Amino acid sequence: MNLLNEENPVHIFLNKIGDIIIANLLFILCCIPVITIGPALTALYHCMLRTVKGNNNGTVKTFFRAFKENFIQSLVVWLCLLAGALILVLNINFLQSSASPAANVLFYVSLGIAGLLVLFFLYIFPVIAAFANTTLNLVKNAFVFAFMHFPSTLAIAVLSILPMYMTYQDLKLMPLYACCWFFFGFGLTAYINSLLFYRMFKPFLEKEDSHGV
Repeated sequence: MNLLNEENPVHIFLNKIGDIIIANLLFILCCIPVITIGPALTALYHCMLRTVKGNNNGTVKTFFRAFKENFIQSLVVWLCLLAGALILVLNINFLQSSASPAANVLFYVSLGIAGLLVLFFLYIFPVIAAFANTTLNLVKNAFVFAFMHFPSTLAIAVLSILPMYMTYQDLKLMPLYACCWFFFGFGLTAYINSLLFYRMFKPFLEKEDSHGV
């Protein structure tokens, strides 16, 4: 078998590994200012969705194009998420210290809202990466996809949260885990999630979408 043949399974596999590593390093680089995590996550998912589809021609170019095109929209969403998360954390901590029955009810309501915020965080950036629309419509679509495909949503939540949680459970192996996250962890997670996201998005994607997914 000719390894230089683009149709060769080994060639395809190595290309995908390369896409994941490059996109992962670019994602970490663009996350350094913290406030740009949203645009960086959108660009990462844009690259991984294109890799799943099989038309990711040039990861660096694709990443920075998506980063630039979706910057404002993703930044606004990310800052709103940060503000919402901060308010919820403060509210939950306050309610935990109160012994009144009403506070107990509000505590569980706040936990429910926190769960919705997590689902929104998992979906909104892949949705922005795949579709061109107003921010309000993209927010609505994120929730629609999350609840219409709830089994996949649970799988995406586990794939996204469990590895990060396990990373902090063994401090002795923390340097090894940190190395894995640095080189491919975020990209691999986004790629596996994109296999599920692309299956959801495919019926709604036009053949030549303006985002190029």
